[in-house]
Amino acid sequence: MSFSSAFLEKIKISVKLSDIVSRHVNWDHKKSNLSKLDFWAPCPFHQEKTASFHVDDTKGFYYCFGCQAKGNVFSFLKDMEGVSFFDAVKALSEKAGIPMETNDFVRSEAASTEEQILIKINEAANKFFTKHLFSTKGSFALTYLRDRGLSLDIIKEFKIGLSTPKNDDLVLFLKEEGYAEKYIEKSGLAFKPENKPLVDRFKNRVMFPICNLDDRIVAFGGRSINTSYGAKYINSAETKVFKKGSLLFNLNNAKKRNKNNPILIVEGYMDVISLANNTINNAVAPLGTALTKEQLELIWGVTDEPILLLDGDNAGKLATSRAIELALPLISYNQTLRIGNLPSNYDPDDLIKEYGKEALEDVIENSQTLSEFIFMSEVTQRELDSPERLRKLHVELTSKLQKIKDVNLRRMFMAEIESKIKKLQFQSLNKIRPSRQMIISEKRIETKRQTLSRIQASEKEIEKLEAEIMFCLIKNPVLIEDFRAQLINLDFRDEFFQKSFWKIQHEKSSGSSELFNAVSAKAIQKNPSLKSHLIYNGKNKEEMSRNLLLDKITTLNLANIRLQSLKDLKIKIKTQKSDSSDLGESFNLIQSEYRRAISGSQFIEDSIVRERKFDKENLDVFKKSKSKTFQKK
Repeated sequence: MSFSSAFLEKIKISVKLSDIVSRHVNWDHKKSNLSKLDFWAPCPFHQEKTASFHVDDTKGFYYCFGCQAKGNVFSFLKDMEGVSFFDAVKALSEKAGIPMETNDFVRSEAASTEEQILIKINEAANKFFTKHLFSTKGSFALTYLRDRGLSLDIIKEFKIGLSTPKNDDLVLFLKEEGYAEKYIEKSGLAFKPENKPLVDRFKNRVMFPICNLDDRIVAFGGRSINTSYGAKYINSAETKVFKKGSLLFNLNNAKKRNKNNPILIVEGYMDVISLANNTINNAVAPLGTALTKEQLELIWGVTDEPILLLDGDNAGKLATSRAIELALPLISYNQTLRIGNLPSNYDPDDLIKEYGKEALEDVIENSQTLSEFIFMSEVTQRELDSPERLRKLHVELTSKLQKIKDVNLRRMFMAEIESKIKKLQFQSLNKIRPSRQMIISEKRIETKRQTLSRIQASEKEIEKLEAEIMFCLIKNPVLIEDFRAQLINLDFRDEFFQKSFWKIQHEKSSGSSELFNAVSAKAIQKNPSLKSHLIYNGKNKEEMSRNLLLDKITTLNLANIRLQSLKDLKIKIKTQKSDSSDLGESFNLIQSEYRRAISGSQFIEDSIVRERKFDKENLDVFKKSKSKTFQKK
């Protein structure tokens, strides 16, 4: 008899190799690095005093540099404790809480061969889908993905594809590849309507391949672009190699990148991919269903404290509550959850797009412990102005915590809850309010988010100003020489404008129509309103263009000052620590600076007015001085 690779992999990821090895060795704590799941000890297979036996929990592999013993958790148990492979699997499956049911693990050679065929069919289908996405007919879907902000590298990394709109294109392709119709149907990629030929399951959908823990494609998720094609998302039908409650999207990649970062549990494929697009590569997602016990156990096999990062809408909050209910009976000292609280009606991608990657990192950094989340979820929804109401809260929380099976951990949870409730008894307010430190922390996070948003807006403002200045200069070349003194100190942020401006100033052939046309096209792309600008595109409007150009140069200089002020502020907020016993004092200074820095166009307009007023006053003084000199003569 043989075991399926999926079943063995599920055990390997659920049972830490170091836990099994630790029965027989004492770890060398100086050489081991617990945070990186990297362990060293004297080898249990031969006598030695030095720690040459290495266990890597991330890879689930051991190796002795002395006697060259090597293997995984099954071979260690088999060789060290003298049991058969079958008994090793049985013992480890019991430890992992994974039942040894015939339908799930014992397969004949024929069944094993069938699994390999099904995987090969899925991998052939992926080549078909990716080829179609990058063809002319798939350009609309590629545009859709690019409009969602995905880079080509990420699209290729996740092997995203596109199914065709016809009923049997994939079926015909797979038949041409030599696969029998019965296996195509068993792959979950096609089905037979009553008394009709085999047809494709996915039509005109963006296709996301789903991999097992061996990086093999076992199924697909398909997102509809056209609503006429049914549900927004559908998955492959369940097969011998795919059970959607027993796999997670991207866990195969996230487990390799979990050295320093916890696993993030998000809602769907696009959340995972959008985060990877922003270099956050440790996210996973369930496959269109609520999180299951098996999925939690798979994640805990990779990390002790994954962070739930579900959407901030009502559905996301409900899904978070259900995941916590599922987790409570399973948690222990080395497997629990933290909760990331996204702002209302935001998903991770929305937050990054509006406030930048740092805003999401703040949410992750400030994630709540499970006990804190459970407590705050209850108290923020209640009026707690009487002993009776406090007692009711205590009874209900105690009842909820009874689900924790780890007795010692349950006692610690209850002790923490009781301590918090006692503190509430001394509060005079009807509603529970966060501590002053928490309020200040939240304000700091919100100010940081707003600052990031303002920086992005300021950068776009500067892009448009640079485009307008270049557009004005190519439409009125005579102004290049007239404004040489004002233009010489301009430092264009856009590299193309910077090079083009230098050419216009220094190269004799710079006045070529080819360069001017290129600058014009780039400027209109950055600032579309220039295409129909009445002054720059009008005849005999040189004097008006002159006045506008002077105004835009001044505005650009001031906008750059404002941007630098915002960037300095961003650093100050990130590193600010109060030297005062009053936590709010130094933060209030930052808020004051922030209000000045974000005043935007009003700040610039006020600065222009002040500058012109200063010039006028100086000119008036000069005129008066000159007049007195003339009178003396």
